[in-house]
Amino acid sequence: MQLQPGPAVASAVAAFAVSAAAAWYLSRALPRIGRTVPDVMKGNRPVAHPGGPAIMAGLAAGLAALWASTGDPRVPALLAAASVAFAVGIVDDLVILPGPAKVAGTVAAALPILLMGAYQPTLSLPFVYLGRLTIIYPILVLAGVPVAANALNMVDVVNGVVSAAAAMIGAAVAAFEAMEGNWAGAGVAAVIAAAALGFWLLHRYPSRILPGDSGSLLLGTAIAALAISYKAEMVATVAMLPEALNGFFILSTVRSLAEHRKMRARPTVIVGDSMVASDDPRAPVTLARLLASRGPLSERDVGRGILALQAFSCALAILTGLLILLG
Repeated sequence: MQLQPGPAVASAVAAFAVSAAAAWYLSRALPRIGRTVPDVMKGNRPVAHPGGPAIMAGLAAGLAALWASTGDPRVPALLAAASVAFAVGIVDDLVILPGPAKVAGTVAAALPILLMGAYQPTLSLPFVYLGRLTIIYPILVLAGVPVAANALNMVDVVNGVVSAAAAMIGAAVAAFEAMEGNWAGAGVAAVIAAAALGFWLLHRYPSRILPGDSGSLLLGTAIAALAISYKAEMVATVAMLPEALNGFFILSTVRSLAEHRKMRARPTVIVGDSMVASDDPRAPVTLARLLASRGPLSERDVGRGILALQAFSCALAILTGLLILLG
């Protein structure tokens, strides 16, 4: 049955509440079992890690509520895709996977969408309908999911950014789906945004818990699966322009799929409590490095700069959605 606004909102509230509660619990439980990482911007203060299970719990709770309301088969497909990405991320958080292995794992996360038929092989641009892409579209799915997952993962560089960015992107897609009258899609997008926002309460500066790759990969995969299953590909692509550009800059300078923790040179250098752009020619170009190239910036200011770009891209994404609907 067609979802109405009420159940969509209720599902988002459930996702937010579960994610926030789980993040609060893990922020206390993980340090007790030695699961922390040093926050280099704060004198190597130990911070709980990984927080991905909290986001996964919130996402699962919200999607379960949506599926109970609609029986929409795309919902379990999206949850399955996010679960695969979460599994890849949690392994990486614990043992550090090589870059190619992580990419292969996120390609595998696209398989539930294809195997469960949670897609339509069509694509629309503003004022242009490209028709059915029966052969090409599944290939685009296999490429798009790992690109989105790893692009979002690459912006997880300062406190609060990746969770806030995911919440903004989810909200932009939710707005597009609501304008289209597709409350099922709006509900799924709202659940993703709410799960990210609930985690952000503990992840915002100064972070009490960090998402790890388990959190960032599952959020990127969930956004990609949402865009594919609910026909918001162009809206999500425009919303993720900062992540796409950041990933392109990194790959074009590093020219490999090297794991980010094993890069030979860091893009920024910590000086006191500020970040400055590295002058090492081996250092990759990133959004953080570009922002810090103007002079020393605090971690909070770098985060604000990235999120300002994110907000602008999300506004452009909503405008793109309007043009698609008008076309």
